Amino acid sequence: PSAAGAVACRARELGLGDAHRAPRARGERRRHTITNGVDCDLLKQMKELEQEKEVLLQGLEMMARGRDWYQQQLRRVQERQRRLGQSSARAGSGPEASTLPLGRLLPKVQEVAQCLAELLSAACGGRALPSSSSGAPRLAPAPASPSAPGRQQQTILMLKEQNRLLTQEVTSKSERITQLEQEKSALIKQLFEARALSPQDAGPLDSTFI
Repeated sequence: PSAAGAVACRARELGLGDAHRAPRARGERRRHTITNGVDCDLLKQMKELEQEKEVLLQGLEMMARGRDWYQQQLRRVQERQRRLGQSSARAGSGPEASTLPLGRLLPKVQEVAQCLAELLSAACGGRALPSSSSGAPRLAPAPASPSAPGRQQQTILMLKEQNRLLTQEVTSKSERITQLEQEKSALIKQLFEARALSPQDAGPLDSTFI
């Protein structure tokens, strides 16, 4: 088929009506279609970034609250240690001395620490996580019947380790949120640059980012 016939067929496929419209009009329609495609792709990316940012912000809030709780528990355990040290005669007696400071919460605390460790390990691409300055081991199950001071020391080490993990996760999430903000700004810039190539396409979408 001739070139003119091919153009006519293509025009009918696109629903452009007269196959002999001016080349400028066909060029404008093509640019309009390409620009709309760019708009849709950028808007999709921006929506995905907003969703990721929302999840990270929620996680960051929970991490901050969790860190406050761990610090409170550390202070409580350290205060209890101090009192037991001042009253060593009572250190091995009484119902309080025979139970773990966190009681039934201890398994949950250990589970949270393990989940955090796995999350950070995955985020680091399998690289080893930095060891804590206190040298605390990764949370192991508590011995069956340790002495009261031993239980308290284990609890302190565990809480310090979890506090370190929480701090590391908060830092990681904050950095990711900053990165998302930068990516969003870059996408908005690309969107407006793409729409600037075709001024006649300006529409309600422009007001979304103002």
